[in-house]
Amino acid sequence: MEYNKLNTKWLLLAVIVLTHVFTACEDDNDLGSADRLFRPVVNETSFGGNWINYKWDKYDGVNYYELQLSADSFETFIYEVEVDTNFYKFENLEYDTDYYLRIKSVGDNLESKYFVNDIITTSDFPTKLNSVTSSDVIDTQAKITWAEMNYDSLLVYRNDTLEKSIILTDANNAAKQIIVKALTTGSPYVVKAYFNGKYQGKKGFMTADPQVFEGDVLDLRDTADNVAYSMLDQVFFDQLAIDHPNGVTVVLSGGTHYELGGTILKAPLNLVTGYSLKGKAIIEVKGNFDTEADGQVGNIHLEKLAFTDHPEKPRTESNYGGTYIMNVSGAGSVIDTFSIEDCDIRYKRGVLRIKTGATVKAISINNCVIDSIAGYGAVNLDNSDIITNSISVTNSTITNVELFVRTDKMAQDLENLTISNLTTYYTPKSQFFRMGNISNVEITDCLFGAVWDPEAGAEGLRSSGIGTSKIQGNYRTSDCNWPVLTDSEGNITGEKNPIESTQLSETSPEIFEDIDSNDYTITDSRLVDRVGDPRWW
Repeated sequence: MEYNKLNTKWLLLAVIVLTHVFTACEDDNDLGSADRLFRPVVNETSFGGNWINYKWDKYDGVNYYELQLSADSFETFIYEVEVDTNFYKFENLEYDTDYYLRIKSVGDNLESKYFVNDIITTSDFPTKLNSVTSSDVIDTQAKITWAEMNYDSLLVYRNDTLEKSIILTDANNAAKQIIVKALTTGSPYVVKAYFNGKYQGKKGFMTADPQVFEGDVLDLRDTADNVAYSMLDQVFFDQLAIDHPNGVTVVLSGGTHYELGGTILKAPLNLVTGYSLKGKAIIEVKGNFDTEADGQVGNIHLEKLAFTDHPEKPRTESNYGGTYIMNVSGAGSVIDTFSIEDCDIRYKRGVLRIKTGATVKAISINNCVIDSIAGYGAVNLDNSDIITNSISVTNSTITNVELFVRTDKMAQDLENLTISNLTTYYTPKSQFFRMGNISNVEITDCLFGAVWDPEAGAEGLRSSGIGTSKIQGNYRTSDCNWPVLTDSEGNITGEKNPIESTQLSETSPEIFEDIDSNDYTITDSRLVDRVGDPRWW
């Protein structure tokens, strides 16, 4: 009997518990079910640049639907609307903007929870701004360009903060471009265009990291053009030697004109064009660089500069202006290295001339265009007491140059002459290389076009003596002639001092794209990627 009483008690307890459980579940289901069935279900969302179209299922018992549109996670609301339809179109929105949208149903005695839509990003305006490429951007500037239409203004943002508001001029719209300056290096930017106060799209870009130079740096890129022109005078370089006795990098502004007078260098110098959207700094040469007697100069490096003639030293047919880049007259002076990198040099009597007993241990010209140089040539060691160990000219274009390299006056032997990947035309008038003794010669992968006088020809390599040589992989056009040797009866016996090269059957105009426009692009597929200045491959 005790056993049956116990079972009865447990049975009654179970019935009571289950009754409460089912009752609770039924109550919850009624409340939850009502809310879920009443809560809107969105069945269509579409959007464009400045609108969002929203549709949802309609329910019985709903008096209206409440919609809220926000751009900041519902902290504030752009739109709060009540509608009794099952659709709504939000208009006059911002282009390319994240929007937060939610909706709920409201009846007589019941209000649903919000249905929260996924973030909707409106489309951007179909802008006429061009994409900003890496070639349009430097460390502190960006070139913004556009097509077809005109704009009133540009707004420039960095990290969503407005930094610049630029009113565009008629000249800007005629050119369809503007250079935005004074930007922060290595930073993301967005530029937005406007016309009649209305947004016209945007483009993003990243400024380059700052240019890094070793040692002391003097950046002149922010100097006004009218001040910059005359600042590279003797006073300026004397002060450099005082302030930076171990050398300094002077950074010039691309596209800006500078005058170079007769200037004595007394300390190491690295003169370069900094990052620029306007090409190289332009040096109008009135007087050349020089050294003082017994001066210990160190290294001189010129990079990304365009040397041209000066209004007071205009080019002529005979001497192209009568000036030099470097004309060393300081007896006993010492330059460790004189190097020219990625420079354009035009209208000079000579490029580098040493006319006294001075030392320039190493001379290097690379990736340069040298054009219209008179009788003192590209490199001229014009004194018996000169000391130079090596001369290197590589990856460059040499045109309209009377004399290329001359060292035959130097009493000391030249240790190394390295010439590679040159393209020449209308060069030289007499000799490519007029040399004394050389310990080692390398002339490789050059493309020699017509000489100054194709009919008379010009000598290739004249030397008092050569130790070892590597002369290979060179080509010459049919109008590049070495002078011929004849016997007493006028019979041709050979060529005078040729540079070992493969003779082509084509002339220079047939090998080069457009000589009149200084375009020496190689048109012969046999030679591409093989010979000459790589810029023309």
